[in-house]
Amino acid sequence: MIKYKSIVFDLDDTLLDTSGLLVPMASLRACQAMVNAGLSCTLEECMKMRHNLAAEYSHTEIFTQIANHYGMHTKGKAVHDALEQFYNPDIPAVLPLMTGATENLLHLHERYNLYLVTMGSFEAQAEKIRALQIEKFFKKIYVLNGFIGERKEIAFTEILKVEGHHAKELLSIGNRLSSEIRDAKRVGSDTCYFAHGEHVGEKAQYPEDHPDFTIYHHRDLITTCGL
Repeated sequence: MIKYKSIVFDLDDTLLDTSGLLVPMASLRACQAMVNAGLSCTLEECMKMRHNLAAEYSHTEIFTQIANHYGMHTKGKAVHDALEQFYNPDIPAVLPLMTGATENLLHLHERYNLYLVTMGSFEAQAEKIRALQIEKFFKKIYVLNGFIGERKEIAFTEILKVEGHHAKELLSIGNRLSSEIRDAKRVGSDTCYFAHGEHVGEKAQYPEDHPDFTIYHHRDLITTCGL
């Protein structure tokens, strides 16, 4: 008996190794933008603080903390410019999926309704999706904007309504306890935490931040989650 009917994948650091392929240059550009805006520290100091905060905070919070720490008169501009650079990185025309992700998508696409739910700049996320050539696997793709308060719970609720599922018939897979794990738990769905990327080490803050399953590689997904 198949337990789940729909599976939701996160994009960054779940299907795409964003931390390894895109974050280093995006972070450098973001910190340079802050220095250019008048941040009273070196580029290296900014990069070090961003790295140290990455596991626990969103990048809006990270760049705000950096601006506050290195006190300046143009904090708002510095944070704005940093976020613009970070969330709109230079994206190659072709990007590789993480090891084992293609095999999982091919297998699961035949058995479940697959959805992609991601957060960030619409243009940047759309470029990543095109570069990965993964549109064909998903019934629908959601790109949500955290800057205006959108959360993945919006997409999960809509998917359950459209599919007519019980909440427990949906599985959410992603690398952020505070996003795809928490939001899926809040609608009553099961979750699989993919422990990968610079946010590994994020601590659970709410009861909903505790996943049903945890994996470290795509090769473990199907057996661990009973798919």
